[in-house]
Amino acid sequence: MSTPPQVALANFYPFAPSERAGPHWSESDLYLPATSGRGTIRIGPQKFELSSGQVLHVPWAAPLQYDADARAPFVLIGVHLKHLPWSESVSAPLHTSRRADMRQGSMQSSSSPQPFSEAFLLTPPPESPLIELGIAIAKAYESEAVGRNPDREATLRALALQFLLEARRLRRGAELTAHHPQAGVVRELISWLDVAYRRPIKRSELAERAGISETALASAFRAMTGRAPIDYLIDLRLSHARALLTTSRGRIGEIAQSVGVPDVYYFSKLFKRRVGVSPLQYRKQRRF
Repeated sequence: MSTPPQVALANFYPFAPSERAGPHWSESDLYLPATSGRGTIRIGPQKFELSSGQVLHVPWAAPLQYDADARAPFVLIGVHLKHLPWSESVSAPLHTSRRADMRQGSMQSSSSPQPFSEAFLLTPPPESPLIELGIAIAKAYESEAVGRNPDREATLRALALQFLLEARRLRRGAELTAHHPQAGVVRELISWLDVAYRRPIKRSELAERAGISETALASAFRAMTGRAPIDYLIDLRLSHARALLTTSRGRIGEIAQSVGVPDVYYFSKLFKRRVGVSPLQYRKQRRF
C-alpha cells in the first residue's frame, strides 16, 4: 500500500428496530463490521444485506443509507480510515447529509490513493480476526475519552494496519475461490449457516441441503474454506461467542446457548481447545 491507514474515527452503533439512518456520506474509507443482528445498507445505487459476522466496505465519500431489521437490528462498528503518511495528523472525517445523492457512487474524489475503489461485502471465515480487530479498534479509539490508554495512537496504527491487510487478504481469497465449480453451492450453504448456526445441525443435513454427497461437500468446502463443514460450523459458533464475550455482559451459559451449544461445560471445553483459553479468561483479556 502506498500510504498507511490511520484511524480517523471508530465507534459502536446499536440500531433500534426498523431504524433508518441517512442518506449521508463521510470523507473516509469506511468499513462496517456487524457484531450482531442484520439489516440493509444502500451504497449509492447498490444494495447489500448485512448480517452478524460480516464486514461491508464503503468507498471514500460514497453516499449510504442504513435500514435496520425490525426484529434483529444490527449492531455496527464504524471504522473510518484515512490513508496519509504517519507523519501527518488525522482529524475526524467530515460526516454530512449535504448533497447526498444515492444515484452516485461517490460524492467527492479523494486526495490520496485508496486501497479499494469499490463497495464489497466480506464474510470472514471463523478463524479470521477481522471482526475482532474492528472491535479492538473501536475500543482503543474510545479509550481516549477516559485516558486509559497512553499508547493509544501506536495501538490504533498497528490495529488499523492489521485490519486492512486482513481485509485485503480476504478480498483476494474471495476472488480466487469464485471460480470453483461448487462455489455457488458452498456460498449458499455458508449463508444459511450464518443464520441457522444456533440450531442443531448434522453432516447429513448439510449434504442434503447442498444437494450433493457428504464426500463431495467436504471436498468442495475444504477447497473454498480450508476446513470441513462441521469444523466450519464449530468455528462459526465460537466466532460469535468471542464477539459476545467481548461486547456483552451475558453469562457464559447464556452465550453458549445463544450460539447453538446448550451444554455450558462442553462449550467451555471446546472453547479452550480451539481458542487456547477458557471463555472467562478470554473475556478478561479482551476487556479494556
